[in-house]
Amino acid sequence: MEPKYVKRIGLVKKRKDLSYEQFVDHWLNKHAELCKKLPNMRRYSVNLVQRDQVEAFGYEGFSELFFDSLEVMQASLSSPEGKTLLADLPNFVDSINPLVVHDYLMLAEK
Repeated sequence: MEPKYVKRIGLVKKRKDLSYEQFVDHWLNKHAELCKKLPNMRRYSVNLVQRDQVEAFGYEGFSELFFDSLEVMQASLSSPEGKTLLADLPNFVDSINPLVVHDYLMLAEK
């Protein structure tokens, strides 16, 4: 079985000086718009952790960026759009911990 995508997961901790609402607003309405401009990205999701689980999990949320290959992902993040996206991170996060994984689709929507 081959993986369907290479996926970059970004585990995100919000900036301490922002309210949760400000953090969510920036991520969903500003940062997400920048992310959607990445070249050759197949899919993008933002996942917000339930607020009562943040302390145990350690992150307020995580992003998922899907690409056809590691090389495509690296080129996309190195593009002008990728550089703009990465430069926006300090506007709403204190830290982001990226993971690169191989996505094996086991069940698709019917």
